[in-house]
Amino acid sequence: MKKILTAAALGLAGSLPAFAGDLLVTAARPSNLYVFDAENRELKKDCDLGANMLPGVIVMSPDNNIAYILTNNWQDVIGVNIATCETVFHAAQSSIDIIRRSLASLTVSKDGTQLYTVRNPTRIHQDRYEVLPSEFAVYDTSAGLNAEPVATHPAPRRSTLMATDANGDVYIAGRDIFRVDPATGATETAIANANWDRPTYSPPDVLAFWPTGSQNDEMLLMYTAAKFTDEKQEELADFVWGYQSVDLTTGETKIADFASFEVLMFSAARTPHAPEHLFGVYTQLSKHNLETQELIKRVDLPHTYYVINVSSDGKELYVGGTNDDIGIYDSETLERVGEIRIPSGGDMSLSTLHVVPQG
Repeated sequence: MKKILTAAALGLAGSLPAFAGDLLVTAARPSNLYVFDAENRELKKDCDLGANMLPGVIVMSPDNNIAYILTNNWQDVIGVNIATCETVFHAAQSSIDIIRRSLASLTVSKDGTQLYTVRNPTRIHQDRYEVLPSEFAVYDTSAGLNAEPVATHPAPRRSTLMATDANGDVYIAGRDIFRVDPATGATETAIANANWDRPTYSPPDVLAFWPTGSQNDEMLLMYTAAKFTDEKQEELADFVWGYQSVDLTTGETKIADFASFEVLMFSAARTPHAPEHLFGVYTQLSKHNLETQELIKRVDLPHTYYVINVSSDGKELYVGGTNDDIGIYDSETLERVGEIRIPSGGDMSLSTLHVVPQG
């Protein structure tokens, strides 16, 4: 049943009680980090970030206690305890003469001791801007409120989404999907993307922005590409949707088509309970079977949503971003079964929507 949050809920204080179920973590204008009880559709915490929340890219610490957020127009990283709203980490990446922006690139090591981002520096001169080489920055998460990198390495340009695996490697989505050793900066290609060897395909188009693979312990991206009848690429056979996945437990990678390009999708998620099902979102909510390449069902949404995630039991889907509401859908029927409103009335814009298991 739809429940609208009231202003009275903003007065909640104290630590989050232990309970079984999921929390939803997101950010919204003007400067708020929100924690909701997914089952009861209730606000648990409203944390004032004290800064512009954009872009609102969020990754969780392995123990799910700290939300690390990319804020201040892509420049700062802050870590917030979601139970107390205390800011426990802050890295102001820009300096007086150098602006450093991280384009959605943010992840935390599996042991929670290090935070990684790719920074794109620009030096400000009196008469010009000087573009500097991109940097893979390594932070100690215990560095407090004046964190500086403990190491930097050369990084691929045009880097966005990041993830870490059980072996300590870091994956970066760029022209290709790169695998990086954070101790040395050694970089190799994990999945060829712009450089893939598929002679009957055009180069793929990938929107890699929302870290939504945590429920299935994977790095998940979608691509679109033109598929031709032969290597001459003179006659179009289809325009396809596909997915790229890195298993963050085993390091196994996969790339495969799954549907014709019929609608736009901005992000996707899977559940370990039925990993053959991929749920994608934008103006419609779509459910695909990756094994049969079948569209199971598609429903129209009341407005566009940028980001999707799935409950820990695989039964509910959560769509957010764009506006000030989180839509809740049954994963089997795609029926809308609930809604959570952002208390401030501000939009979530590009913010991540994380599902955090409890109990």
